[in-house]
Amino acid sequence: MKKIKSIIGICILIASFFFFQYLFSNWDAFKVGFREGNCIERSENLITMPLIYTAFLLSLCWSIAYVWYYWGRLAFYKGKKRERADELLHGVSVVVAAGNKEPQLDKLVRNLMSQVYPDFEVIVVNDRSTDGSQALLETLQRQFSKLKIVQIDQLPAGWTGKKYALHRGICQAEKEIVLLTDSDCLPVSPHWIMKMSQNFNPDTDFVLGFSPYRSQPGLLNQFIRYEALLRGVQYLSTALSGNPYMGVGRNLAYRKSLFVEKGFGGDEAYVGGDDDVLVNKHAHRKNTVVEISAESQTCSESKKTGRAYFTQKIRHLSAGKRYRIKDQIRLGLFALSNGLGWLLFIYLLWCEPCTEWVLILFACLSFSFYTIFTCAGQKLNVKFAYWALPLPDLCYTIGYPVVGLIAIKAKKIKWS
Repeated sequence: MKKIKSIIGICILIASFFFFQYLFSNWDAFKVGFREGNCIERSENLITMPLIYTAFLLSLCWSIAYVWYYWGRLAFYKGKKRERADELLHGVSVVVAAGNKEPQLDKLVRNLMSQVYPDFEVIVVNDRSTDGSQALLETLQRQFSKLKIVQIDQLPAGWTGKKYALHRGICQAEKEIVLLTDSDCLPVSPHWIMKMSQNFNPDTDFVLGFSPYRSQPGLLNQFIRYEALLRGVQYLSTALSGNPYMGVGRNLAYRKSLFVEKGFGGDEAYVGGDDDVLVNKHAHRKNTVVEISAESQTCSESKKTGRAYFTQKIRHLSAGKRYRIKDQIRLGLFALSNGLGWLLFIYLLWCEPCTEWVLILFACLSFSFYTIFTCAGQKLNVKFAYWALPLPDLCYTIGYPVVGLIAIKAKKIKWS
């Protein structure tokens, strides 16, 4: 929090300098207006425009400082030295919650069973499925001794489906390290378990992984991939700065003992938050590690329709209401500064005859944002049309506040 206050103070100092510089440089115009009798009109403009420029500068300064201070840690991350992998082998329980996911389960289970790791089990929680999931899982269990099935026929009062499924699966785990993924995800390499588990040492409780979406034709898929990458850059970079605030259940590991002790902390009845809120409550600088290697990632299919994606985002953003206050402030300031920067940039281009300084300042922000974002994306091995970033960035800037407000106001959150 102290670092955020320092950055805000520096931004205010820079903006204040430009405010008074603009005020003094236009003071003669005010005096002319006073002599000509239109003092009020000119004085209003003299005050209004510096305030607009100040807001513009504040938003740009905050965004630039945020991008370099946080995102830069991921963009220029060199990794850390670890002990030999064979000295760090831990027993791992891979837990998957699945409800009516028969088409995905066969491929997922076979992928998990092909993992190159000596000590692991796979627990699939069949959550009230009405398709052929149970029969398929029983067939697979006869082929793979490491597969364990947990059957849920009824949801107890006070629980949501996903959280109860994870609770049951983790309680059945025989290993201390719990590694989560979703039924529609697939590890991209046979070394996924190895890469994620090797980060654990006696002080580690959480390992945050990255899970992009698979590239498919269509603008919606491209935007979803951009948003997922932006989200990944956000939570991984802040974790590297010592401020972990979330993780994604598609690729997340933590200790069973921590979950048994803390659980979902009274959030069992809330839809969503089984991953990010859990991390937000219990992760901190000393007990959290990030893993960004290509072999440590899982990949999943994106939503096919705008309606399905909108419902998913409402669920994701609604969980943010239960984040720590400092995380809400940091994320809110970034969203506000980014949106305000775009809005005032367009306004100043439209209203001001002299736009060279506006263009130069916004170019500085764009250069910082797109350069650091591209470096971070490449660090995460994500192939994306980085040259087209302004378009999804503008769409995200416009849509994010709207969806966020709807999520805050929503009284009933749907899973799908």
